Amino acid sequence: MARVQQVLACLALAMAVCMPAASAFVFKAGGTGQWRVPGNGNAASYNTWAEHTRFRVGDAIAFTYQPGSDSVLIVDKKAYDACDTGSPVDTFSDGNTVFTFTVSGPFYFISGNKDNCNRGEKLVVVVMGPRAATNGTSTHAGALAPSPAADNGGQFSPPSPPPPFGMNISPTGNPDQQNAAAGKAAGIAGTAALIIGTMLYSLV
Repeated sequence: MARVQQVLACLALAMAVCMPAASAFVFKAGGTGQWRVPGNGNAASYNTWAEHTRFRVGDAIAFTYQPGSDSVLIVDKKAYDACDTGSPVDTFSDGNTVFTFTVSGPFYFISGNKDNCNRGEKLVVVVMGPRAATNGTSTHAGALAPSPAADNGGQFSPPSPPPPFGMNISPTGNPDQQNAAAGKAAGIAGTAALIIGTMLYSLV
């Protein structure tokens, strides 16, 4: 029994070592973070923005609004469609709300002011699975791969900047250090796998 516990402990340690942290983003609702009735009669502006933004588990969305006169409600689809503010899943009214997505799937946000919701202050965010870590870079709809430049001798242009409406909340270091760290992590993972394999073999 003690051996099984040791093996499980080693397995948990190996999994923790082998799973690199991926970058997460904090998105400003609608691109500005201002939670209010959309201007110019464009009631779909929040959802138009959300449809062009890739949300992943671990990302967050920020809402800024006047406390006391507005709020952010998380509701189900039925309440979203009807702008029903009566029984929200969660309510935020501090004026500066940051909500982190911990699971994938659709999230329905509406204003706590029913009239504002009816005038377009509502948002659907579809969250995909966790962002994969790839040697210190993360995939995002706004961060495009570099394209070849004809005027610089076949060299690639520098990578695109981070997305304009999100901010990377995971610090990034020197690429050489990141590559060295990735190699070191792979070596540690291999060693951990060898130890676990040896321990499992000794149990048989």
